[in-house]
Amino acid sequence: MKTAADIAMVGPCGIYCGDCECHKAKDNPNLLEYLVTKGIKREKLPCPGCRSLKGNCPALGSTCETYTCASDRGIDFCFQCPEFPCARLNPAADRASVLPHNIKVFNLCCIQQQGLDKWLEKAPEIKQKYFRGKMIIGKGPQLE
Repeated sequence: MKTAADIAMVGPCGIYCGDCECHKAKDNPNLLEYLVTKGIKREKLPCPGCRSLKGNCPALGSTCETYTCASDRGIDFCFQCPEFPCARLNPAADRASVLPHNIKVFNLCCIQQQGLDKWLEKAPEIKQKYFRGKMIIGKGPQLE
């Protein structure tokens, strides 16, 4: 069973903030120092997750427009919006090998269909398949 803190770490867009380096810096002083060298303000680290910060993501340096949109609409997740999926969730090849943003819609569909607790159990494997999986046509990404 996942805790309320785990659930609070899932952004409205379907990204699991608990996997973000800005959050993981809480347990890794070297990572924290590295992030500071990349321009993220030390006082913003470690990040408690976008919901706690009302969308003011340290990696962005500003408030996330997707978070603001969901908040303004009074929804917890983008899939609850009548305009889902919108252009904010559109995948892009730019930095796809290092950012998990292309799995947002997949994550949101899983959360919608299976529930948040079940998705949280599967989230690590989904991320692994995205970054390390080998695509097999007809089967999807497979881990070797």
